[in-house]
Amino acid sequence: MTLLGVESLIYGVDDLDTCTRFYEDFGLEPAAKASDVSRFRLPEGSTVALHRRDDPRLPPPFLDGPGPREVVWGVDSQQSLEALVRDLRRDRPVSIEPDGTVHCRDDSELCIGFRVFERHPPGVHDAPGENNLGQVLRWNRHRKWYERARPKQINHVVFGLPDVDRAVAFYTGRLGFRVTDIMRGFGVFMRCDGRNDHHNLFLMRLPRLVFSHVSFGVETIDELMIGANDMQRRGWTSEVGLGRHRISSLLFYYLACPAGGQAEYSADSDYLNDEWTPRLWDMEFGHYHWLAAPTPNARMARLGVAERLEGPMPKLADTARPAAAGKAPGSQAQTGGHS
Repeated sequence: MTLLGVESLIYGVDDLDTCTRFYEDFGLEPAAKASDVSRFRLPEGSTVALHRRDDPRLPPPFLDGPGPREVVWGVDSQQSLEALVRDLRRDRPVSIEPDGTVHCRDDSELCIGFRVFERHPPGVHDAPGENNLGQVLRWNRHRKWYERARPKQINHVVFGLPDVDRAVAFYTGRLGFRVTDIMRGFGVFMRCDGRNDHHNLFLMRLPRLVFSHVSFGVETIDELMIGANDMQRRGWTSEVGLGRHRISSLLFYYLACPAGGQAEYSADSDYLNDEWTPRLWDMEFGHYHWLAAPTPNARMARLGVAERLEGPMPKLADTARPAAAGKAPGSQAQTGGHS
């Protein structure tokens, strides 16, 4: 089985008109609009659907308030989808729509779906590269100029939940996700087996099930900055501002989304394959490399450790670093620098 990432994110919202305007301003291309639903399609073929919360076509809510009602993961073939259904039906109810879409819940009661996904990965954008002081890659040419941001793909979704270990066991053991990195005592990054982005799913430990954000990929920092400035001018707000995550190298700009959680512009991810060894990161150090707003712990955002995880996957609670602890046995430490 090969999963190709998020095929569709389906919301249940209170104010459909405002949520529709947000994603139109954000740069998503409208695919359909009616009195009770708005749909958007990204160039890779993934979709975002906004339904009124009382739409009977939606799965039952698993969150308080507006937010996602289902994450639909794309599968590479009908054969893979049928094999997945057989496996899931061993221990949970599974329903199948006439169009072939599969619905069930994961082990955290989050509504998930699956359907065959003919994904169209974004092509090479027309940019000859970054000039730096030691290497000139762009002679007698301007950079590519952007009028506004137009996200090309859904990079990842992020949820908080009480039992991260149980959820990770489901996504890795049943759906083939790969663990890519761990924030000590806090959360686990995973990628689909058919994608090489640093992560397509991040699960963090919180007292209850919550939706954090969805990340949309843009081509460059230039497109991200155009999007950030444009959204500010249109009246949408960001609590964090522009930054870069050291753990994945992703540039980010989060915006409060009226449909629930946040929507993120992101660019310049690390890309990984199955030769990658996960790392254990001090949380603040892995979370921020630079950002406009101050962090809760500015010192740890500058000073911290990333350690290669050479042994079996630990329980999340066992990765928390005691205040006076030293380097983990059998690990290779990295301090500072690029991840």
